[in-house]
Amino acid sequence: MQNLLKNLENLLQQDQSFISDGTILKNAVVEAALNMEPRLLELLMQSDTIKAHFFTEVAGALVFDKVKFQDFVSNKAFLPDSYTAFKNRIGLTGESGDYLSQSREVVLAWPYKDCVLEGGMTKEDRKRDEVFWNTTLAPDDITRLFEPKVLTGWERWDAEAVEAGKAKPVGEVSDDDNLLIKGNNLLALHSLKKRYAGKVKLIYIDPPYNTGGDGFRYNDRFNHSGWLTFMLSRLEIARELLTHDGAIFITLDETETHYCKVLGDEVFGRENFVAHIAWQKRTSPDNRVVLGDGFDNILVFARTVGTTKRENGTYKTVFEEKANRLPLTEKQRAEYSNRDNDKNGDWVHRDFTAQNKKKNGVLGRPDQIYKIVSPSGDEHWPPEGRCWGATEPEYWKLFNDGRIWFGAKGTNAPRKKLYLKEEKGIQSWTWWPHSEAGTNEQAKKELQSHIGADAASDFTPKPEKLIERMLHIGTNKGDIVLDFFVGSGTTAAVAHKMGRRWLAIEQMDYIQYVTKRRMHNVVNGEQGGVSEDVKWPGGGSFVYAELAASNAAFADRIETAPDIATLQTIHADIQATGYLRYDVSNKAFDTDDFAALPVGDAKRVLMDSLDANHLYVNLGSLGDADFDIPEADMRATRSFYGIEP
Repeated sequence: MQNLLKNLENLLQQDQSFISDGTILKNAVVEAALNMEPRLLELLMQSDTIKAHFFTEVAGALVFDKVKFQDFVSNKAFLPDSYTAFKNRIGLTGESGDYLSQSREVVLAWPYKDCVLEGGMTKEDRKRDEVFWNTTLAPDDITRLFEPKVLTGWERWDAEAVEAGKAKPVGEVSDDDNLLIKGNNLLALHSLKKRYAGKVKLIYIDPPYNTGGDGFRYNDRFNHSGWLTFMLSRLEIARELLTHDGAIFITLDETETHYCKVLGDEVFGRENFVAHIAWQKRTSPDNRVVLGDGFDNILVFARTVGTTKRENGTYKTVFEEKANRLPLTEKQRAEYSNRDNDKNGDWVHRDFTAQNKKKNGVLGRPDQIYKIVSPSGDEHWPPEGRCWGATEPEYWKLFNDGRIWFGAKGTNAPRKKLYLKEEKGIQSWTWWPHSEAGTNEQAKKELQSHIGADAASDFTPKPEKLIERMLHIGTNKGDIVLDFFVGSGTTAAVAHKMGRRWLAIEQMDYIQYVTKRRMHNVVNGEQGGVSEDVKWPGGGSFVYAELAASNAAFADRIETAPDIATLQTIHADIQATGYLRYDVSNKAFDTDDFAALPVGDAKRVLMDSLDANHLYVNLGSLGDADFDIPEADMRATRSFYGIEP
């Protein structure tokens, strides 16, 4: 057996169409065998051993036993299953030694959103073993997966529609429209690419933390390496959507933060790493553990390197060059006063010295080392290892303008005045305390005001103050903000209140009665969260649409099926109107073996048999009568993609 395997592997390595990054593509080999392609048969006939095993002589001619060959190739001992993920650790290498960046695998996760229970579940439901379906697809399994998808169920919601409780028709989709999209976020991102590539100023995501307490623990095939593959494919397309001065903010806990940093370096470039922010999410320690986690991590990556050189020789990103300062807090503003009746108004004084490093034993900046005499006649020199903050001519200009302060008695060392009227804000640092960025508890209360305490208990949202802080630093009014793990809708709500355009994606059914309801309240002018801070009066609108389901509808039915009989019915329906993988044998479903499987295993078999390329209706099938897309949805879809009728 092993000799036969080795022999076959060596033969297949000769044809590049059966290889990707040095790895044999099992499905490509199977497809070639089923189609009796000469290029494969000629390879196989080069080996007497292979020929004897898979060919039979009939009337002087060799006949290829393609069924026997397919069974042999499908053996796990020959090649791994198509949904086997790389086992990445430090260095992100898989079993083959390939780096994750060299892999073209993708992970689809459905129907349950990661790390969040289904909205509206009862307390009893939460105790059950939740099934979290995810599939890792190898390159040869992906054919039409990333094609743009048809969108259906289009709705426009403005204040008038919200008050009437009835959405308006969409018709045309404009560049000013805010979009809330239901569907798998990876596929929805690829559908956004044609319209929004290079146009999104800031992306914020709160992805699954992979802690073992979220949905990943229910599927033993979704481990650390699967999480990395899951994130890789989404970060790659996210990068394509960013403007040249844009950035992405990623919230994580300690479980995957450091791995995601390395992954982000690979996708965005290490030179585009901006910061690792620590957000204090709690106000007090967790008494249940010795060292309770008091903060979450926020990784920030920019799209493009700029031209501003730092002291260490590296360059700032364009995002950093254009980022906004934070406004002064009330406490900081209270520090300003006008104790000497300065004509320029309130001011504070700051240090007028700067660090002065030695080079080859000699202090630098000699033109910033000089004697300053205070109004009282006292002489002052810079402290050891420092120099004044300006050259002597610049100092005299500041002095003559009344911008130097020597203390109330005129005897102190010089300090520089900074005026409140000239203050452009403060630079943020990477420690974001709860007093400035909110807490998880505050976020929970904000959500409770929209959907009630019981439903809100199923979520771990982020506070509006946290999102406001990011959007203030990274965007201006009219810029586009994207969140493709939007959950309960915090990012969309804050972006709407701050006058940003927004794109939000969620695949869970609770989008209807949680996310959409929250946005209805925002349009109506609700005053929770940051509404008072940003003086939100209400107004605006958003458009809702869904990726038109094909196999995704069957996935939902499989997940909720109570027994084998129901699953057999679903399989029959898939055969009639759905799409099974081409390499799936239907004979197995007609035997007692399938009926004898435990329901959970039978669900897994049927779920894995679905062709992931047809989870949703591809744009190329927009006019296909089999999908019965309403005319209004076809018109809005064409408008969205800029397709002429």
